[in-house]
Amino acid sequence: MRKPVAALAVLCLLAACEGNPLAVDETEDVIDDGEVEEEETNGAGIPLALSNNLDGVVYNPSARTLLVSIRGLDGTPEEVEFEYNSAATAGLPSGHFAFTKQEDALDRFFTGVAKEANDGDTRAVVVSDGGQFNRFFWGGHYERDGDFDPPPIGDGPGAGQVSYAGGYVGLDNYSGPTPPQTTDPVLQPQAPGRVVGDAFINVNFQDMLVNGAIFNRYAIDNPTLPELRDVIMIVTDIEADGTFLGELESVEGETISGNYGGIFGGNNSSSVAGLIGFIPDPDLPRSWETGMFVLTQCGMSGEDAALCAETAPN
Repeated sequence: MRKPVAALAVLCLLAACEGNPLAVDETEDVIDDGEVEEEETNGAGIPLALSNNLDGVVYNPSARTLLVSIRGLDGTPEEVEFEYNSAATAGLPSGHFAFTKQEDALDRFFTGVAKEANDGDTRAVVVSDGGQFNRFFWGGHYERDGDFDPPPIGDGPGAGQVSYAGGYVGLDNYSGPTPPQTTDPVLQPQAPGRVVGDAFINVNFQDMLVNGAIFNRYAIDNPTLPELRDVIMIVTDIEADGTFLGELESVEGETISGNYGGIFGGNNSSSVAGLIGFIPDPDLPRSWETGMFVLTQCGMSGEDAALCAETAPN
């Protein structure tokens, strides 16, 4: 397991770490026992099971800026600029950057995390607040530059059946730091907690199938939590445009309420950007985690050498 060296608060003003019993996920009209209507997408073409309240983002990795359009009381105008937050970025896997937004102490506290692939052709963003007034708002976004370009199909290892690996980042509504209690608790906004881990995906571009796992998950804002379970992304089809949407299970084969999906991009599909939204703990049915993975194909420049060590070709 690759864990960060220390648990860091999202902001210096965020002091205590405790769960958030008030937040309730807003997925009832999108997710129903794992069944997803694939035609349900937002204006950016992201399945509602993954975009939820998030209408879109504009992420500039060079300028390190993030504009967010979310139906969630984050601020005005429609596109709200989140501020880069170095404290919230610390502890995240390489290439991930965190942004935060809270207009005042009694407004919702939002965190956004973004990453662009090493090839510069795909990127993903997740946004969430930690909850206030019995609800919270969350969503994800992925995109690519150019068209779907699958790798050539041939004989032997890596000739159409390939792997992708790298870091995972999630935002939850149950482990995050809580701002100092300066007012009546019924008014107090919560901050989302950061979860980090690893992601690994196997793909067959001949059969147009994908599956994988999110594992080594670790709540860096509340390391006292019990070990977080691994999540299996069960096999699903890749569409003709290089997108996919699938369902989740535990390692033991139990259904996990939620979904995963993403998009392949770059030359020979050198990268993949994806999202996952799910109930992380069956004993906490009001808990929710929305996560992202932006992975490089094993064997290509920028691969995760440790996670790709046993893949072929190598």
